Amino acid sequence: VVFKSILGNCQSIVNYLGAIRNKIGDAHGQGRLPVKPKPRHAELVVNLAGSMSAFLVATWKDRQK
Repeated sequence: VVFKSILGNCQSIVNYLGAIRNKIGDAHGQGRLPVKPKPRHAELVVNLAGSMSAFLVATWKDRQK
């Protein structure tokens, strides 16, 4: 039950990672006042994305057994 709750919150985090990319990334233009994240925020986003990716790959591999 606890892991299910954690995974639900992780899903929200992944959704927000996409929102961050759309909001402050340069793929959609930056407008007049571009937003530049602080290094600690950028590091947090990269680490969260990497952790979620590693978990998803490990889950996929475990289910292949």
